[in-house]
Amino acid sequence: MLHLYIARHGQTHWNVEKRMQGWLDSSLTELGLYNARALGKRLKDIEFNQVYISPSKRTEETAKAILGSRRLPLVKDRIFREMSLGPWEGKKQEDIERDEPDLFHAYFQNPEAYRQPGCESFFDLESRVRLALQSILNSHSSGNVLLVTHSVFILMLLNIIKGRGIHDIWNSSYIHDTSLSLVAFDKNGTADILKEGDGEHRKPISVF
Repeated sequence: MLHLYIARHGQTHWNVEKRMQGWLDSSLTELGLYNARALGKRLKDIEFNQVYISPSKRTEETAKAILGSRRLPLVKDRIFREMSLGPWEGKKQEDIERDEPDLFHAYFQNPEAYRQPGCESFFDLESRVRLALQSILNSHSSGNVLLVTHSVFILMLLNIIKGRGIHDIWNSSYIHDTSLSLVAFDKNGTADILKEGDGEHRKPISVF
């Protein structure tokens, strides 16, 4: 049995400012680091065989905070990156919604129709996430694997595991910063989602 632990990166400064991130980056906030360390304490008794991350600084910072003193190499791969958003990256959501209301609406309400030149479509992302998942399954038939990645990537991964179409990608539990999803795969590759967007370790924002 393979257990795939899937964590979103910690809260970033751009998350606080409600800026789209995509392939661009922003460092973790104090709260983001706190919650990542809290997730690490929650997972301290899990012996990971491998840790996969995207090349983004925010996922690397999160993974290191989760692992703490554990000396495990981080396997970086662009296949685990967030969805590419091109000219939207670094812009505030409210500005995008004001300037490009139809495209913004398509992104969140009609993902199958969303298209932006030079960026990934949800169909592109789905293909990439399928390859990423298959790569992990090809490399690991048992044990515990940690994947630290991004919210839309995680939503697509769970959507694929559930066997749903792209139109349902947003119809899942919200993937908060450092939230944990856990999927068990048997030897035949059959998946069982044990946790989805679980954030019981997270500190309320009001504390900071």
